[in-house]
Amino acid sequence: MNKRILSNSIWMMSEKIISLFGLIFVTSFVAKYVGAEVFGQIAFATSLFQIAMIIAQLGSDVIIFKRVSKKIDSGVRLITSTIYLRAITYILTAIPIVIVSYEKNDVNALFFIIACAISCFFNAMDVFGIYYDARLESRKNTIINMLGLIISLSLRWLIAFVHLEPVYLCLPIILTGFIPCAFRWGLFRKEHQFDSIKLKHKIKYMKYLLVAGLTFVVSTISVAIYTRVSMLSLGFFYDKSIVGVFSIAVSLAASWSFVCNSLITSSLPSIFSEKNDSVATHKASKLNLLVVIISLPIILSTYAFGSMIINALYGEAYKAAYIPLMILSFSTMISSLGVISSRFIARYSGYAFLSKKMFAILIFSLAVNIPFIYMYGMCGAAAATLLTELFSLTVFNYLFRRGLVLKMHLQTFIPRAGNR
Repeated sequence: MNKRILSNSIWMMSEKIISLFGLIFVTSFVAKYVGAEVFGQIAFATSLFQIAMIIAQLGSDVIIFKRVSKKIDSGVRLITSTIYLRAITYILTAIPIVIVSYEKNDVNALFFIIACAISCFFNAMDVFGIYYDARLESRKNTIINMLGLIISLSLRWLIAFVHLEPVYLCLPIILTGFIPCAFRWGLFRKEHQFDSIKLKHKIKYMKYLLVAGLTFVVSTISVAIYTRVSMLSLGFFYDKSIVGVFSIAVSLAASWSFVCNSLITSSLPSIFSEKNDSVATHKASKLNLLVVIISLPIILSTYAFGSMIINALYGEAYKAAYIPLMILSFSTMISSLGVISSRFIARYSGYAFLSKKMFAILIFSLAVNIPFIYMYGMCGAAAATLLTELFSLTVFNYLFRRGLVLKMHLQTFIPRAGNR
Protein backbone atom coordinates (compact mmCIF):
# COMPACT_ATOMS: atom_id res chain seq x y z
CA MET A 1 0.00 0.00 0.00
CA ASN A 2 1.58 3.30 -1.08
CA LYS A 3 1.95 6.35 1.16
CA ARG A 4 -0.88 8.35 -0.43
CA ILE A 5 -3.42 5.52 -0.03
CA LEU A 6 -2.34 5.00 3.60
CA SER A 7 -2.61 8.73 4.33
CA ASN A 8 -6.06 8.87 2.75
CA SER A 9 -7.15 5.86 4.81
CA ILE A 10 -5.94 7.45 8.04
CA TRP A 11 -7.93 10.61 7.32
CA MET A 12 -11.04 8.57 6.64
CA MET A 13 -10.53 6.60 9.85
CA SER A 14 -10.07 9.74 11.95
CA GLU A 15 -13.53 10.91 10.92
CA LYS A 16 -15.04 7.59 11.95
CA ILE A 17 -13.28 7.76 15.31
CA ILE A 18 -15.39 10.85 16.06
CA SER A 19 -18.46 8.85 14.99
CA LEU A 20 -17.38 6.03 17.30
CA PHE A 21 -16.96 8.50 20.15
CA GLY A 22 -20.49 9.74 19.44
CA LEU A 23 -21.84 6.18 19.41
CA ILE A 24 -20.15 5.29 22.69
CA PHE A 25 -20.79 8.41 24.75
CA VAL A 26 -23.52 10.51 23.15
CA THR A 27 -25.83 7.97 21.47
CA SER A 28 -25.74 5.73 24.54
CA PHE A 29 -26.58 8.71 26.77
CA VAL A 30 -29.49 9.68 24.50
CA ALA A 31 -30.68 6.06 24.23
CA LYS A 32 -30.82 5.78 28.02
CA TYR A 33 -32.72 9.06 28.28
CA VAL A 34 -35.40 8.55 25.62
CA GLY A 35 -35.82 4.80 26.18
CA ALA A 36 -35.96 1.90 23.75
CA GLU A 37 -39.40 2.83 22.34
CA VAL A 38 -38.50 6.36 21.14
CA PHE A 39 -35.01 5.23 20.11
CA GLY A 40 -36.64 2.50 18.05
CA GLN A 41 -38.94 5.04 16.36
CA ILE A 42 -35.91 7.09 15.30
CA ALA A 43 -34.04 3.99 14.05
CA PHE A 44 -37.09 2.75 12.13
CA ALA A 45 -37.70 6.15 10.48
CA THR A 46 -34.03 6.45 9.54
CA SER A 47 -34.10 3.02 7.87
CA LEU A 48 -37.10 4.00 5.75
CA PHE A 49 -35.61 7.22 4.39
CA GLN A 50 -32.17 5.75 3.85
CA ILE A 51 -33.90 3.54 1.29
CA ALA A 52 -35.28 6.65 -0.45
CA MET A 53 -31.82 8.25 -0.28
CA ILE A 54 -30.12 5.29 -1.95
CA ILE A 55 -32.77 5.13 -4.67
CA ALA A 56 -32.32 8.87 -5.37
CA GLN A 57 -28.60 8.42 -5.99
CA LEU A 58 -29.41 6.13 -8.95
CA GLY A 59 -26.18 4.20 -8.63
CA SER A 60 -24.22 7.44 -8.97
CA ASP A 61 -21.82 6.43 -6.19
CA VAL A 62 -20.11 3.86 -8.43
CA ILE A 63 -20.57 5.82 -11.67
CA ILE A 64 -19.19 9.08 -10.26
CA PHE A 65 -16.35 7.31 -8.44
CA LYS A 66 -15.27 5.53 -11.60
CA ARG A 67 -15.66 8.66 -13.80
CA VAL A 68 -13.70 10.92 -11.42
CA SER A 69 -10.95 8.27 -11.09
CA LYS A 70 -10.43 8.40 -14.86
CA LYS A 71 -11.59 11.88 -16.05
CA ILE A 72 -11.85 14.57 -13.39
CA ASP A 73 -13.48 17.34 -15.47
CA SER A 74 -16.09 14.99 -16.86
CA GLY A 75 -16.81 13.72 -13.35
CA VAL A 76 -17.32 17.27 -12.09
CA ARG A 77 -19.79 18.06 -14.86
CA LEU A 78 -21.64 14.81 -14.18
CA ILE A 79 -22.01 15.71 -10.50
CA THR A 80 -23.30 19.25 -11.06
CA SER A 81 -25.60 18.36 -13.96
CA THR A 82 -27.52 15.66 -12.12
CA ILE A 83 -28.31 17.41 -8.81
CA TYR A 84 -31.92 18.19 -9.75
CA LEU A 85 -32.48 14.64 -10.97
CA ARG A 86 -31.45 13.28 -7.58
CA ALA A 87 -33.60 15.85 -5.75
CA ILE A 88 -36.75 15.07 -7.73
CA THR A 89 -36.22 11.31 -7.39
CA TYR A 90 -35.80 11.59 -3.62
CA ILE A 91 -38.89 13.76 -3.14
CA LEU A 92 -41.07 11.45 -5.24
CA THR A 93 -39.81 8.46 -3.25
CA ALA A 94 -40.02 10.05 0.20
CA ILE A 95 -43.52 11.54 0.01
CA PRO A 96 -45.34 8.15 -0.04
CA ILE A 97 -43.23 7.01 2.93
CA VAL A 98 -44.25 10.10 4.93
CA ILE A 99 -47.93 9.60 4.06
CA VAL A 100 -47.96 5.91 5.02
CA SER A 101 -45.97 6.62 8.19
CA TYR A 102 -48.40 9.39 9.17
CA GLU A 103 -51.31 6.95 9.08
CA LYS A 104 -49.55 4.31 11.19
CA ASN A 105 -47.77 6.37 13.88
CA ASP A 106 -48.54 8.90 16.58
CA VAL A 107 -47.74 12.63 16.38
CA ASN A 108 -44.37 12.38 18.15
CA ALA A 109 -43.22 9.63 15.80
CA LEU A 110 -44.26 11.80 12.85
CA PHE A 111 -41.86 14.55 13.96
CA PHE A 112 -38.97 12.07 13.88
CA ILE A 113 -40.13 10.76 10.50
CA ILE A 114 -40.13 14.24 8.94
CA ALA A 115 -36.75 15.10 10.52
CA CYS A 116 -35.22 11.90 9.12
CA ALA A 117 -36.76 12.66 5.72
CA ILE A 118 -35.12 16.11 5.63
CA SER A 119 -31.75 14.82 6.86
CA CYS A 120 -31.68 12.00 4.31
CA PHE A 121 -32.59 14.50 1.56
CA PHE A 122 -29.33 16.35 2.20
CA ASN A 123 -27.47 13.03 2.33
CA ALA A 124 -28.94 12.11 -1.06
CA MET A 125 -27.71 15.41 -2.52
CA ASP A 126 -24.25 15.07 -1.00
CA VAL A 127 -22.37 13.13 -3.67
CA PHE A 128 -19.43 15.53 -3.36
CA GLY A 129 -17.88 13.22 -0.79
CA ILE A 130 -17.59 10.58 -3.52
CA TYR A 131 -15.57 13.06 -5.59
CA TYR A 132 -13.06 13.68 -2.79
CA ASP A 133 -12.77 9.97 -1.98
CA ALA A 134 -12.03 9.20 -5.65
CA ARG A 135 -9.42 11.98 -5.68
CA LEU A 136 -7.84 10.52 -2.51
CA GLU A 137 -8.62 13.82 -0.76
CA SER A 138 -10.50 12.35 2.17
CA ARG A 139 -8.85 14.91 4.46
CA LYS A 140 -11.43 17.46 3.25
CA ASN A 141 -14.29 15.02 3.79
CA THR A 142 -13.00 14.23 7.25
CA ILE A 143 -12.74 17.84 8.44
CA ILE A 144 -16.24 18.67 7.17
CA ASN A 145 -17.82 15.50 8.54
CA MET A 146 -16.15 15.96 11.92
CA LEU A 147 -17.52 19.50 12.14
CA GLY A 148 -21.03 18.26 11.38
CA LEU A 149 -20.72 15.37 13.83
CA ILE A 150 -19.41 17.53 16.66
CA ILE A 151 -22.26 20.04 16.29
CA SER A 152 -24.93 17.35 15.94
CA LEU A 153 -23.63 15.16 18.76
CA SER A 154 -23.20 18.15 21.08
CA LEU A 155 -26.82 19.16 20.52
CA ARG A 156 -28.03 15.60 21.16
CA TRP A 157 -26.06 15.43 24.38
CA LEU A 158 -27.31 18.86 25.49
CA ILE A 159 -30.96 17.93 24.86
CA ALA A 160 -30.60 14.78 26.95
CA PHE A 161 -28.50 16.50 29.63
CA VAL A 162 -31.03 19.29 30.31
CA HIS A 163 -33.95 16.84 29.97
CA LEU A 164 -35.73 18.56 27.10
CA GLU A 165 -38.59 16.77 25.37
CA PRO A 166 -37.27 14.03 23.02
CA VAL A 167 -38.94 15.79 20.07
CA TYR A 168 -36.15 18.40 20.20
CA LEU A 169 -33.82 15.69 18.89
CA CYS A 170 -35.32 16.46 15.47
CA LEU A 171 -32.97 19.47 15.16
CA PRO A 172 -29.66 17.56 15.44
CA ILE A 173 -31.13 14.80 13.25
CA ILE A 174 -31.66 17.35 10.46
CA LEU A 175 -28.26 18.99 11.02
CA THR A 176 -26.54 15.60 10.68
CA GLY A 177 -27.32 15.66 6.95
CA PHE A 178 -27.44 19.41 6.34
CA ILE A 179 -24.08 20.58 7.70
CA PRO A 180 -21.76 18.23 5.72
CA CYS A 181 -23.78 18.75 2.53
CA ALA A 182 -23.72 22.56 2.81
CA PHE A 183 -20.01 22.80 3.56
CA ARG A 184 -18.98 20.24 0.95
CA TRP A 185 -21.11 21.90 -1.72
CA GLY A 186 -19.55 25.29 -0.90
CA LEU A 187 -16.02 23.88 -1.08
CA PHE A 188 -16.76 22.04 -4.32
CA ARG A 189 -18.14 25.22 -5.95
CA LYS A 190 -15.12 27.21 -4.79
CA GLU A 191 -12.68 24.71 -6.29
CA HIS A 192 -14.58 24.43 -9.58
CA GLN A 193 -15.61 27.91 -10.67
CA PHE A 194 -16.43 26.90 -14.23
CA ASP A 195 -18.95 28.44 -16.58
CA SER A 196 -22.57 27.41 -16.26
CA ILE A 197 -23.34 24.19 -18.08
CA LYS A 198 -25.87 24.61 -20.87
CA LEU A 199 -29.26 23.02 -20.39
CA LYS A 200 -28.83 20.65 -23.33
CA HIS A 201 -25.57 19.40 -21.85
CA LYS A 202 -27.20 18.94 -18.44
CA ILE A 203 -29.94 16.91 -20.08
CA LYS A 204 -27.26 14.85 -21.82
CA TYR A 205 -25.56 14.08 -18.49
CA MET A 206 -28.90 13.26 -16.83
CA LYS A 207 -29.72 10.86 -19.64
CA TYR A 208 -26.28 9.31 -19.26
CA LEU A 209 -26.81 8.82 -15.52
CA LEU A 210 -30.22 7.29 -16.12
CA VAL A 211 -28.95 4.95 -18.84
CA ALA A 212 -25.65 4.06 -17.14
CA GLY A 213 -27.38 3.87 -13.78
CA LEU A 214 -30.29 1.82 -15.07
CA THR A 215 -28.44 -1.38 -14.32
CA PHE A 216 -27.81 -0.03 -10.82
CA VAL A 217 -31.42 0.97 -10.12
CA VAL A 218 -32.65 -2.54 -9.33
CA SER A 219 -29.36 -3.24 -7.59
CA THR A 220 -29.46 -0.12 -5.39
CA ILE A 221 -33.12 -0.60 -4.52
CA SER A 222 -32.43 -4.23 -3.67
CA VAL A 223 -29.43 -3.29 -1.52
CA ALA A 224 -31.39 -0.51 0.17
CA ILE A 225 -34.15 -2.92 1.12
CA TYR A 226 -32.26 -6.15 1.84
CA THR A 227 -29.79 -4.44 4.20
CA ARG A 228 -32.75 -3.10 6.17
CA VAL A 229 -35.15 -6.02 5.91
CA SER A 230 -34.25 -7.14 9.43
CA MET A 231 -34.98 -3.74 10.97
CA LEU A 232 -38.20 -3.26 9.00
CA SER A 233 -39.44 -6.80 9.69
CA LEU A 234 -38.81 -6.42 13.42
CA GLY A 235 -40.83 -3.20 13.32
CA PHE A 236 -43.65 -5.08 11.61
CA PHE A 237 -43.76 -8.17 13.84
CA TYR A 238 -42.79 -6.56 17.16
CA ASP A 239 -42.98 -3.17 18.88
CA LYS A 240 -40.51 -0.33 18.34
CA SER A 241 -38.66 -1.06 21.60
CA ILE A 242 -37.35 -4.29 20.01
CA VAL A 243 -36.23 -2.23 17.02
CA GLY A 244 -34.44 0.12 19.43
CA VAL A 245 -32.52 -2.71 21.10
CA PHE A 246 -31.65 -4.34 17.77
CA SER A 247 -30.46 -1.00 16.36
CA ILE A 248 -27.94 -0.81 19.21
CA ALA A 249 -26.60 -4.24 18.23
CA VAL A 250 -26.40 -3.14 14.59
CA SER A 251 -24.61 0.12 15.49
CA LEU A 252 -22.06 -1.54 17.77
CA ALA A 253 -21.41 -4.37 15.30
CA ALA A 254 -20.77 -1.87 12.50
CA SER A 255 -18.86 0.61 14.68
CA TRP A 256 -15.46 -0.73 13.64
CA SER A 257 -16.27 -1.26 9.97
CA PHE A 258 -14.80 2.16 9.19
CA VAL A 259 -11.31 0.70 9.51
CA CYS A 260 -11.91 -1.82 6.74
CA ASN A 261 -14.03 0.52 4.62
CA SER A 262 -11.41 3.28 4.75
CA LEU A 263 -8.71 0.94 3.47
CA ILE A 264 -11.06 -0.46 0.82
CA THR A 265 -12.17 2.97 -0.45
CA SER A 266 -8.60 4.25 -0.59
CA SER A 267 -7.41 1.15 -2.47
CA LEU A 268 -10.22 1.01 -5.04
CA PRO A 269 -8.85 3.68 -7.42
CA SER A 270 -5.66 1.66 -7.95
CA ILE A 271 -7.72 -1.49 -8.64
CA PHE A 272 -10.06 0.36 -11.04
CA SER A 273 -7.18 1.98 -12.93
CA GLU A 274 -5.03 -1.18 -13.12
CA LYS A 275 -4.87 -2.38 -16.74
CA ASN A 276 -3.37 -5.78 -15.98
CA ASP A 277 -6.12 -8.20 -14.84
CA SER A 278 -3.73 -10.45 -12.92
CA VAL A 279 -2.30 -7.52 -10.98
CA ALA A 280 -5.81 -6.23 -10.23
CA THR A 281 -6.82 -9.68 -8.93
CA HIS A 282 -3.70 -9.82 -6.78
CA LYS A 283 -4.44 -6.38 -5.30
CA ALA A 284 -8.05 -7.36 -4.53
CA SER A 285 -6.96 -10.63 -2.89
CA LYS A 286 -4.43 -8.80 -0.71
CA LEU A 287 -7.16 -6.38 0.32
CA ASN A 288 -9.37 -9.34 1.28
CA LEU A 289 -6.65 -10.76 3.50
CA LEU A 290 -6.07 -7.39 5.15
CA VAL A 291 -9.79 -7.11 6.00
CA VAL A 292 -9.80 -10.59 7.58
CA ILE A 293 -6.64 -9.88 9.61
CA ILE A 294 -8.13 -6.64 10.94
CA SER A 295 -11.58 -8.09 11.64
CA LEU A 296 -10.87 -11.29 13.58
CA PRO A 297 -9.21 -9.71 16.67
CA ILE A 298 -12.07 -7.19 16.90
CA ILE A 299 -14.68 -9.95 16.71
CA LEU A 300 -12.91 -11.90 19.48
CA SER A 301 -12.79 -8.75 21.64
CA THR A 302 -16.51 -8.23 21.05
CA TYR A 303 -17.19 -11.78 22.24
CA ALA A 304 -15.13 -11.21 25.39
CA PHE A 305 -16.32 -7.73 26.35
CA GLY A 306 -19.54 -7.09 24.39
CA SER A 307 -21.97 -7.81 27.23
CA MET A 308 -20.05 -5.62 29.64
CA ILE A 309 -19.90 -2.75 27.12
CA ILE A 310 -23.65 -2.86 26.44
CA ASN A 311 -24.47 -2.88 30.15
CA ALA A 312 -22.06 -0.02 30.94
CA LEU A 313 -23.15 2.22 28.06
CA TYR A 314 -26.84 1.49 27.59
CA GLY A 315 -28.04 -0.21 30.76
CA GLU A 316 -30.23 -3.22 31.51
CA ALA A 317 -32.92 -2.19 29.01
CA TYR A 318 -30.56 -3.04 26.12
CA LYS A 319 -28.83 -6.18 27.46
CA ALA A 320 -30.67 -8.39 24.94
CA ALA A 321 -28.51 -6.79 22.21
CA TYR A 322 -25.48 -8.96 23.11
CA ILE A 323 -26.24 -12.15 21.15
CA PRO A 324 -27.34 -10.25 18.00
CA LEU A 325 -24.17 -8.17 18.38
CA MET A 326 -21.99 -11.28 18.28
CA ILE A 327 -23.68 -12.61 15.15
CA LEU A 328 -23.68 -9.22 13.40
CA SER A 329 -19.95 -8.72 14.08
CA PHE A 330 -19.23 -11.61 11.70
CA SER A 331 -21.71 -10.08 9.27
CA THR A 332 -19.71 -6.83 9.32
CA MET A 333 -16.55 -8.64 8.20
CA ILE A 334 -18.43 -10.53 5.47
CA SER A 335 -20.05 -7.30 4.30
CA SER A 336 -16.64 -5.59 3.95
CA LEU A 337 -15.38 -8.50 1.89
CA GLY A 338 -18.54 -8.20 -0.19
CA VAL A 339 -17.74 -4.57 -1.01
CA ILE A 340 -14.39 -5.63 -2.45
CA SER A 341 -16.01 -8.35 -4.56
CA SER A 342 -18.72 -6.03 -5.88
CA ARG A 343 -16.21 -3.37 -6.88
CA PHE A 344 -14.02 -6.08 -8.41
CA ILE A 345 -16.99 -7.12 -10.56
CA ALA A 346 -17.64 -3.45 -11.41
CA ARG A 347 -14.07 -3.20 -12.70
CA TYR A 348 -15.09 -5.68 -15.40
CA SER A 349 -18.22 -3.61 -16.12
CA GLY A 350 -20.37 -6.32 -14.61
CA TYR A 351 -23.11 -3.85 -13.75
CA ALA A 352 -25.91 -5.91 -15.31
CA PHE A 353 -24.76 -8.93 -13.31
CA LEU A 354 -24.69 -6.91 -10.08
CA SER A 355 -28.20 -5.64 -10.75
CA LYS A 356 -29.58 -9.15 -11.24
CA LYS A 357 -27.57 -10.48 -8.33
CA MET A 358 -28.84 -7.87 -5.87
CA PHE A 359 -32.44 -8.49 -6.88
CA ALA A 360 -31.88 -12.21 -6.25
CA ILE A 361 -30.31 -11.36 -2.89
CA LEU A 362 -33.34 -9.26 -1.99
CA ILE A 363 -35.65 -12.22 -2.64
CA PHE A 364 -33.31 -14.50 -0.69
CA SER A 365 -33.16 -12.01 2.19
CA LEU A 366 -36.95 -11.75 2.41
CA ALA A 367 -37.30 -15.53 2.29
CA VAL A 368 -34.81 -15.93 5.14
CA ASN A 369 -35.63 -12.91 7.31
CA ILE A 370 -39.40 -13.26 7.60
CA PRO A 371 -39.49 -16.80 9.07
CA PHE A 372 -36.31 -16.30 11.12
CA ILE A 373 -37.60 -13.07 12.68
CA TYR A 374 -41.10 -14.43 13.23
CA MET A 375 -39.74 -17.46 15.09
CA TYR A 376 -36.58 -16.15 16.79
CA GLY A 377 -36.97 -12.36 17.03
CA MET A 378 -33.76 -10.34 17.23
CA CYS A 379 -31.46 -13.36 17.11
CA GLY A 380 -33.29 -14.55 14.01
CA ALA A 381 -32.84 -11.12 12.43
CA ALA A 382 -29.10 -11.21 13.12
CA ALA A 383 -28.73 -14.78 11.83
CA ALA A 384 -30.68 -13.95 8.67
CA THR A 385 -28.44 -10.92 8.07
CA LEU A 386 -25.29 -13.02 8.40
CA LEU A 387 -26.65 -15.76 6.14
CA THR A 388 -27.66 -13.22 3.49
CA GLU A 389 -24.26 -11.52 3.51
CA LEU A 390 -22.48 -14.88 3.30
CA PHE A 391 -24.50 -16.06 0.29
CA SER A 392 -24.09 -12.64 -1.35
CA LEU A 393 -20.30 -12.83 -0.95
CA THR A 394 -19.92 -16.40 -2.18
CA VAL A 395 -22.62 -18.36 -4.03
CA PHE A 396 -24.14 -15.44 -5.92
CA ASN A 397 -20.80 -13.78 -6.78
CA TYR A 398 -19.27 -17.02 -8.04
CA LEU A 399 -21.70 -17.04 -10.96
CA PHE A 400 -19.88 -14.07 -12.52
CA ARG A 401 -17.63 -14.94 -15.48
CA ARG A 402 -17.21 -18.60 -14.61
CA GLY A 403 -15.96 -18.11 -11.07
CA LEU A 404 -13.74 -15.04 -11.51
CA VAL A 405 -14.55 -13.91 -7.97
CA LEU A 406 -13.99 -17.45 -6.66
CA LYS A 407 -10.48 -17.39 -8.14
CA MET A 408 -9.85 -14.05 -6.45
CA HIS A 409 -11.07 -15.45 -3.12
CA LEU A 410 -8.90 -18.55 -3.47
CA GLN A 411 -5.89 -16.37 -4.23
CA THR A 412 -6.53 -14.55 -0.94
CA PHE A 413 -5.48 -17.60 1.06
CA ILE A 414 -3.71 -19.70 -1.60
CA PRO A 415 -1.59 -17.26 -3.68
CA ARG A 416 -0.93 -19.77 -6.46
CA ALA A 417 -4.62 -20.65 -6.88
CA GLY A 418 -5.32 -17.66 -9.10
CA ASN A 419 -2.69 -18.81 -11.58
CA ARG A 420 -4.19 -22.26 -12.17
